Amino acid sequence: MSETKSYRKPYNPPVEATWWAKNPFFFRYMLREATAVLGLFVGLEIMLGVFLFSLTDFNDPVITAGSAAPYLWWVQDFLGNPLIILLNLASLVAVLFHAVTWFALMPKAVRVFMNKTTTELLPESFVVMALYGALGAVTVIVLLAALITAP
Repeated sequence: MSETKSYRKPYNPPVEATWWAKNPFFFRYMLREATAVLGLFVGLEIMLGVFLFSLTDFNDPVITAGSAAPYLWWVQDFLGNPLIILLNLASLVAVLFHAVTWFALMPKAVRVFMNKTTTELLPESFVVMALYGALGAVTVIVLLAALITAP
């Protein structure tokens, strides 16, 4: 390593706090990244529901409101709160926005070749349509499972 000391001062341009709001590309990028906060909320909400469901006592011959009290609180009081309902609706919109932007980005981020012998890539529209098809198939499977298990 050199012992020579540099007296040059690096140029650090001033950066405003709203630098991202001036360019539509960066605005959409920051908006997409902000959807992670609502995604985190949904994940924590589901984890809380699973934890409270695990506290339910299934060893009783008859499950009463007392044995399922934590889970019933989560379903009735927590999920029934108007603020939580609004947050869940905002989370749904945010997660759908995140999915649409991720599906548009996927063909640029992942290179899918036609086969092993060529360097020709799959068309971007094919990759995007495959992602939307997978999303639709998973949605139908989840809805059918919910309808089948509903009382």
